[in-house]
Amino acid sequence: MLHHLYIRNYALFSEVAIDIPAGLVILTGETGAGKSLLVGALGLIMGKRADSSVVFREEEKCVVEARFHQLSPATRLSLKRFDDFDSDEEELIIRREISPSGKSRAFINDTPVTLDVLKEMSALLVDLHSQNENQSLLNQDKQRELLDIYADNAPLLDTFALQLKTCDGLRKEIKQLREQEKNAKQQLEYLKFQQEDLMKADIKTNEEQELEEELQLLQHSEEVREAVGGGAEILYNKDESVYQTLSSVLEPLKKVRTVSASLEEEVQRLEEVGQLLKESAMNLQKLLDSVESDPERLSFIEQRLATYHQLKMKYGKRDGRELVDLLTEVHNKIDDFSSLEERIKEQEKELKLAISTLTETGLTLEERRLQAKPMLEERILSVLRKVGFEKSRFEVAVERQEHPEGFITVGDQLLKPQVSGFNRVFFMIQTNPGMPAGPLAQVASGGEVSRVMLAIKSALADKSEFPVLIFDEIDTGISGEIANKVGQVMQQLAERIQILSITHLPQIAAKGQSHFFIKKVAEDNMTTSTVEALSHDQRIIEIAKMLSGEEPTTSALENARELLQQS
Repeated sequence: MLHHLYIRNYALFSEVAIDIPAGLVILTGETGAGKSLLVGALGLIMGKRADSSVVFREEEKCVVEARFHQLSPATRLSLKRFDDFDSDEEELIIRREISPSGKSRAFINDTPVTLDVLKEMSALLVDLHSQNENQSLLNQDKQRELLDIYADNAPLLDTFALQLKTCDGLRKEIKQLREQEKNAKQQLEYLKFQQEDLMKADIKTNEEQELEEELQLLQHSEEVREAVGGGAEILYNKDESVYQTLSSVLEPLKKVRTVSASLEEEVQRLEEVGQLLKESAMNLQKLLDSVESDPERLSFIEQRLATYHQLKMKYGKRDGRELVDLLTEVHNKIDDFSSLEERIKEQEKELKLAISTLTETGLTLEERRLQAKPMLEERILSVLRKVGFEKSRFEVAVERQEHPEGFITVGDQLLKPQVSGFNRVFFMIQTNPGMPAGPLAQVASGGEVSRVMLAIKSALADKSEFPVLIFDEIDTGISGEIANKVGQVMQQLAERIQILSITHLPQIAAKGQSHFFIKKVAEDNMTTSTVEALSHDQRIIEIAKMLSGEEPTTSALENARELLQQS
């Protein structure tokens, strides 16, 4: 509830602080005293735009601050989605500041926020209805939301939203896969050509390098044989080879090797050298035996390397290994294309099942709305007749939203689901006999919309928690017994919801649990407005003035007492 309102330097309000109780709070006042200005100040905390014209004294900034406490668990949970400010405190404070230049700043719990955040958040706390405001009731999304509240559709709406998210995700994935498939189809023919070209060449990972080494040997076979043969001869084969010479050095050393550790170490080292010499000589001999002049082999190698060269030039690769990698990549892309078709089929099958489930949930949601519709109409209509619409008609229209880009088929209808289902919901009303019924937004005047909202909130009071209701002259166009009944409905609703009502009718004013009076005060050639909480006796006088004029008669005072006593 709104328990405190502070206004400084706003329009005619120099400085006003009001502690606001629960229940039905009545606001009355002199003509031009500032009742509509008070609504304007409340509009600021709801994110309405303002300029320097609202600043009372040009040298000071304007401040409007509203304090809310005893927030319901549902409201606290809704506030959790805002990361812009701390919502865990017991009290929530909204403050707007307007500088003399017209610059505006907004704060929630002393944390600066944007006007967009302020509007969205304050809508959870305050519902303002005035002659000049676009009431939330005129919004079709709000009307659908009210029907769903009455039908207890919240769990089903959550289920539908999750199912729709699944469908949208699958549709997006299938679209991306089809794009890949389209691109792959354009590349597939060339990929198959590459695959055939590279496979026909029978390329292998290390073949090019091995062939180049063999080519070098074959091209220089005579020189290699001469060098290798001579090396093997000198190292090991001839009688006075290096190996034989080393052996003759080792023989006497072996006999004395145990004399010292150093000598033993040198003998071991020379034995190792001898073994290495022998192994090298053997390897040279093997190489000598393998190197022969082979013109046919040489020709084959040259042709094979020419094939590698052509393929590298054609595909922009540096060596045979990259050509093999290319072939592997081509294989994978062709395989991916085949698996792409399977993935699309699987995803489409999954989407078909998801759409079927979504359709079933959407139709269940629609059926629950249609079932709840006549009961809600009856409850609202019964209250409407109490508040001055005796011969009115009220209908909750539930229609399917057809769309050429929809993906849900029901009968011959193509539907594009929203997060709230397949339906659009709008309130139809006929306020006067003989006049056509039409959407509430087009048919009802500002005062009528406020009374319709009162009827709807009354009908739904046991179904949901609503924010603070503020009515600016809900009594427009009514009087007498109808005004009394409007006051009774407001009084009953105020047992569940805090209501602030600006009124000029004594029947409604008498129904309030508390009463504030807005008046002008002229001092030092300056006129300001103040807000005063009225005592019981002061209320009698104020209501009597509303009945008979500025100088209330004895009968008016008696009538005022009777109205308060009845309330």
